[in-house]
Amino acid sequence: MTLEEVIAAIIKLEHEREAIYADDKVTAEEHPRLAQVRAELERLWDLRRRIEAARDAGLDSIPVPPPEDPSKLLQ
Repeated sequence: MTLEEVIAAIIKLEHEREAIYADDKVTAEEHPRLAQVRAELERLWDLRRRIEAARDAGLDSIPVPPPEDPSKLLQ
């Protein structure tokens, strides 16, 4: 993904998360999707930081690809 694609995906998911919270309550049906959105946002923000750091360092690509599931790093 390019940086622009990552940013666009983050914005789309942020809008979706805002829509879920719009009525000040999260239904039982919305909880699984909200968890997916949170996980994907975490992954995309990590990817964005990696891409920006690589660019700042003058690299054309990310030297170490991000993990498939960042939450597993904390286990």
